[in-house]
Amino acid sequence: MDQAAPTGNVRRSRFWLYTPFVLLLLVAIAWSVAWFVIRGRTADALDGWIAAEARSGRQWTCGDRTIAGYPFRIEIICDTLDLKRGAVSASFGRTEAVAQVYQPRRIILEVAGPLRVTDGTVTVNGRWDLLQASINASQTGLQRLSLAANAPQVTVTGLGAGEIAGSGKHLELHVRPNPSRRAELAGDVAASVTEARIPILDALVGGPEATNLNADVTVTQADGFKGGTIAEELELWRNAGGKLDILMLSAAKGPRQIETKGELRLDEQHRPAGQLTVAAAGLDGLLGNLTGGRVGGNLLGMLLGQGPRANAAQPNAKPQLASLPPLRLENGFLAMGPFVIPNVRLQPLY
Repeated sequence: MDQAAPTGNVRRSRFWLYTPFVLLLLVAIAWSVAWFVIRGRTADALDGWIAAEARSGRQWTCGDRTIAGYPFRIEIICDTLDLKRGAVSASFGRTEAVAQVYQPRRIILEVAGPLRVTDGTVTVNGRWDLLQASINASQTGLQRLSLAANAPQVTVTGLGAGEIAGSGKHLELHVRPNPSRRAELAGDVAASVTEARIPILDALVGGPEATNLNADVTVTQADGFKGGTIAEELELWRNAGGKLDILMLSAAKGPRQIETKGELRLDEQHRPAGQLTVAAAGLDGLLGNLTGGRVGGNLLGMLLGQGPRANAAQPNAKPQLASLPPLRLENGFLAMGPFVIPNVRLQPLY
């Protein structure tokens, strides 16, 4: 006849059976408490940051703010997001910022349109289908900002040249402090736009084709937004000795293609100044527009390798870039090699 198992053994075996579930429940409770503590600290930190920004003159307004994301994320949602500093104001649509609890200094943003930025004179309006950005920061500040937008559309009004409009299929932008040029307060910017439609460029260069744009530049004295008008910001940048180092600027529009490198700044009359090296193909239409179709313009085009012989390639052939003489911007004039391009006067930007 079988003997009954000792009561102590049965209790001991059941204890080990339920222990994992008890430990899991305790961990879940502890994690929930920790998440709500982090949520509270996030709200306090955000309020403190907004207050610090206000003391610096930047007024941020997050409409109908909510903080969510349990259990592994922290999500801050603003139904509207507004910024005002001095004469400049900016507004965005619904904005969501997300960070993982274990990686709080890497923030993912999704921003809805429309965008409106104005200084009272110049106004920028923007729309897009989807805009996402990521911010990587450290204790010393911003390390990298990346942005991508589908179907961006931008309109700029209030400029002396009239309205400027543009759109594209996809936009990418990357910004970071330049680690080797900290003394110059330099920032690196890489940007690209695919299938851009820019009417003012169509009128200047000719042809209805979409344009692919790529830029890789370094801006010195890029120490932040001071809150003045665009003209005041540019003047502060000029007085500080700011310049634009163009590592590569390229545009491809049908059979027309151009690549540029060099350096630009603003002169005392607020006009662009500097020198660029240029390689191009198929720019005879551009030269004709600049020179008004004059004989001198046709001669300039032939000397620069942009005349009829330069366009004699097969229709589907890739354009062959020809190096052009240095392009100089000085004293309000545009010169290529020994030639001053007629009918072109560089106007002050502000």
